[in-house]
Amino acid sequence: MLNKLKAALIVIGMTTVPVCKALGQSRQLPVYEVSRTRQAIKVDGRLDDTAWTRAAVVNLVLNRDGSSSPAKTEARMLYDDQFLYFSFRCADENIWATLKRRDEHLWEEEVVEVFLQADPREKNYIELEVNPLGALFDSYFLDIRKPLHFESWNSEKIKWAVAVDGTVDGRDGDREWTCEIAFPFEDAVPAPHLPPRAGDRWRMNLYRVESRPKPALIAWSPTLKDDFHLPSMFGELVFTNRKVP
Repeated sequence: MLNKLKAALIVIGMTTVPVCKALGQSRQLPVYEVSRTRQAIKVDGRLDDTAWTRAAVVNLVLNRDGSSSPAKTEARMLYDDQFLYFSFRCADENIWATLKRRDEHLWEEEVVEVFLQADPREKNYIELEVNPLGALFDSYFLDIRKPLHFESWNSEKIKWAVAVDGTVDGRDGDREWTCEIAFPFEDAVPAPHLPPRAGDRWRMNLYRVESRPKPALIAWSPTLKDDFHLPSMFGELVFTNRKVP
């Protein structure tokens, strides 16, 4: 599973599918074929589970135009019967956040974000955010920018953690911060199957908001606008039977 499969997984993470026109231009939306992990991920923010080394990696780009981002951001996904796992590795020489309470406006500082639409035929979707201080924002949207009141919907079984190589004080000299999220499938109420079956397709996007030393909006599937809430521009998450240790 190491050489040929690892190379294949990397290619899979970069697969694209033609979908739509944005700003008058046709574009390819990315597809991520997610592997099943045989062992539950230990959600501690450290990304040291062996399974992560076998998961396809994607590099996030600038959301406005899809060009390379100076703030390098890697993401990977895995799943089992209970959770959909996300990992982020964010290079950052100046890590900054001040918000510590759940459901505060984390996007106003530095944060990683996950948007999930379990049934593309429906308008609803879920947004998750975690900042370098380990604060969580989770929200259920009935339609584009029409959320339930932020404090009225909280995932009960979600797990998340961060690890910081540096200090979260907005000063130079840091190296990176990493994040793990375990999203419980039971929250994906509109999904056709729970747990998902091989071949099921969800819509998904991954983002990062960087503030210091230079602001940047970063995405897996760029929306080509200063707006993350564009489900038509989300990529696809495809569940597979492929297994990793």
